[in-house]
Amino acid sequence: MTIIATIAGFPISLEQVPPRPNSARGPSYTVRYGQQVRTGLDYYDAARELGLCVMHALAADGSIILEE
Repeated sequence: MTIIATIAGFPISLEQVPPRPNSARGPSYTVRYGQQVRTGLDYYDAARELGLCVMHALAADGSIILEE
């Protein structure tokens, strides 16, 4: 399953890859943002990466102000 959203004009996608049959591991995730592609992420790393991408897109758009 792939979910694609446009945040502040920037496309960000999250892809969930199901676990292999008989695997003890859960699904893995891929986050894509611009030229950046992060693969093989677990749920928590994907959530963190997705949050970073959203925050970056909003900052690049001027929708939020970065702390200095």
